[in-house]
Amino acid sequence: MSGDTTGGAARRTKPERKPIDRRAFLRTSLIGSVSAGLGGFALGALGFLWPRQGDGLFGEVALGDARELAERILGERRPVLVPEAAISIIAWDPSDGQASSAYGSQHAVVTDTAGLMCIDTGACPHLGCAVPWCQTSQWFECPCHGSRYNKYGEWTGGPAPRGLDRYVSFVDGEGQLVVDLSSPITGPARTANALEQAREGPSCIDA
Repeated sequence: MSGDTTGGAARRTKPERKPIDRRAFLRTSLIGSVSAGLGGFALGALGFLWPRQGDGLFGEVALGDARELAERILGERRPVLVPEAAISIIAWDPSDGQASSAYGSQHAVVTDTAGLMCIDTGACPHLGCAVPWCQTSQWFECPCHGSRYNKYGEWTGGPAPRGLDRYVSFVDGEGQLVVDLSSPITGPARTANALEQAREGPSCIDA
C-alpha cells in the first residue's frame, strides 16, 4: 500500500471569505436603524391608542352614599380613589365664599360645610402621568415631573399649565354622589387659589 494517505480523498479547504462590501454594510445599517425607529414609534402610538384605566366608563356613574363619602374623606384626611374611573373624590367647603364661588355650581354639595369634587388624578395636565395623593404633605404630587396640587386639585408648583381637571358631580334624589364623566371641566388656572393650603408635611417626591 502506498504511504500517501491523501491519495483517494479530496482535501477539504475552507471557503474563501469575501470582504464585506462597504456600501452593503452601510445600507444594512441604515435599514436597521430606520426599522428600529419606526418600531419604537409604532409602540408609542399603540400606547396612546390603548385605553387608560377609567376609559371604559362614560356618562353618569353613581359612586356611593354622599354623606358617608364626605365623612370618610374628612375623617381620614385623604381622598377616595376610584381607579375604575381614574378619579379621586375630595371634600371641599361650600361655606367658604371663595370656594363656593369657584366650584359650587359644578360640584356636589352634601351639607352646608361639606361638598364633594371628582378630580381627574389619572392624567396630570402636564404630560398625562397619574397623580397620586401624598398623605404627609396633604397634596397631590406627580412623580414624573414634580407638579403639585393642593387638596382641591389647584396648582401649587411644577411644570403643569393648570390645576387638575375634574368632572361635574351632584347628589341625586337617593343621596348618591353621581359623577358625570361626559362633562369634563378644565382644571383651574395657575392663579386660582380658593384653598390657601401650604404643604403640611414632607413631600412624597424628590422633584
